[in-house]
Amino acid sequence: QVDEEYKNPHTVDRIPMGKLPLMWGQSLYILGCLMAEGFLAPGEIDPLNRRFATVPKPDVVVQVCILAETEGIKAVLRKEDIDVETVADVYPIRVQPARILSHIYARLGELGSLLLQ
Repeated sequence: QVDEEYKNPHTVDRIPMGKLPLMWGQSLYILGCLMAEGFLAPGEIDPLNRRFATVPKPDVVVQVCILAETEGIKAVLRKEDIDVETVADVYPIRVQPARILSHIYARLGELGSLLLQ
């Protein structure tokens, strides 16, 4: 079957073996240990240098939005020439506290049907 796949790529049905995920995980672990201990360099397992980005990445731009919790805080900030809105002003956009975002990030990637937690 391997010879047939070389001759005609994508023509042979691939059947997964039960131990492949375990072997794959063990291989990654061993490679990681060898790299951590200095026996392997990244260039030795990536001879095509795919680990280096070929497309230049844009500069990181940090944008900050200040929202006042009350109209009183908004008035104080406006006196200091700080352009600010209240949570009610930006409706229908929902604004949540940072702790809610941390809960969302903690659950990111979960998929119960695949037992990914």
